[in-house]
This record gives sequence, structure tokens and C-alpha cells, in this order.
Amino acid sequence: MSKTTAASVERDLNSALFGYKDSAAAIKAAHASARKEIQDDPMTSDLAKREKLADLSTQTRIKLDGIKAEQQSYISGLRDKIEREFRGNQPTDAASVVSRRDAADRARRLTDRQEAMEVLNDAIANGDADLAHAIGNRARNTAMIDVAEAYQAAFPTTAESAEALSYVEANTSGAAFNMSNSITFSAPLE
Repeated sequence: MSKTTAASVERDLNSALFGYKDSAAAIKAAHASARKEIQDDPMTSDLAKREKLADLSTQTRIKLDGIKAEQQSYISGLRDKIEREFRGNQPTDAASVVSRRDAADRARRLTDRQEAMEVLNDAIANGDADLAHAIGNRARNTAMIDVAEAYQAAFPTTAESAEALSYVEANTSGAAFNMSNSITFSAPLE
């Protein structure tokens, strides 16, 4: 399995998102064509047309929901993959698990940027990778940018994964992404 890079994520994520949008657009175009065909059929009664149009709308909604679910699954899988790479291989023996849990607990209690930087520097100096990782992860999630950058400088193998993860998060969340999804996966205009 190759390591995910920010460049590969940027290329693949954008390509996948456009692919899902194109699929949704094709479903909407097929819906419009089928709708016109139903409405233009002189051999069908108005009641039958309404039933066919209702069925068409239901089927179109199911297809759009399916593509949206595929998109969400893709994004979730990509995010999980990058997060696993960001964390690296971690031992699963009891002492290691307890060490990571305690480090995560201590990192959660750090709310001040300066204190987080000091504890991170101590962890790096003492070779405590579990605590350093917990602080780096907390810093990334709470927008302590300078602390996250200090962690990435001390652990350069994680820098690429952190950048890739930031790209995924920036491009798959927020108001613009939600509005785009709402438009892309909305029911076709009747």
C-alpha cells in the first residue's frame, strides 16, 4: 500500500467529487428526458401520467441518494486511510495502549497554546512519541497551528499525511461543500 501524499489526495479527491457530480447530473438529465417522454405520450391518461411521474421521481431520488452515499463512503474511507497513515503502526500490547490512552487524556486537558507547545517540546526531548503524537493530533484538531507545525517538524513522516488530511477536511466539510452537495443531490426540478 502506497503512502498517501497531499498531491495524490488533491488529484484523486477532486476527480472523485467531480465524478459523483457528473453521475448525479446524468441521473437528472435522464429524469428530465423520461419526464418529457411521459408527459408527451398522447396514449396515456392524466392519472396514469401522474402515477408514472411519481414513480419516476421516487426512482430518481433513490438513485441520487445512492450516489450521495457512495460519495460519503469514499470520503470516509479516504479520511480513515490517511488518519491511519498519520498515526503510523502502533503496538497493541497492554502497556502501549495504556500509554496512548494516558497521553491522549493529558493532551485533551491542554487548552493553552503555550502550555501545549511546552509539553510537546518536553515530550520530543524525552522521546515520548505517544504524548507528542497526542499533542500533535490535538493541536491539529483545535487549530493550534504552530504546535501542529512543531510536531510535524519533529516527526516529518507525518507531515505529508497531516497535509493530506487537512486538504480532505477543508474540501469535504463546511458551508460551501454542504451547499454544493445540496444542489448536486437535490431532486430535479418538476
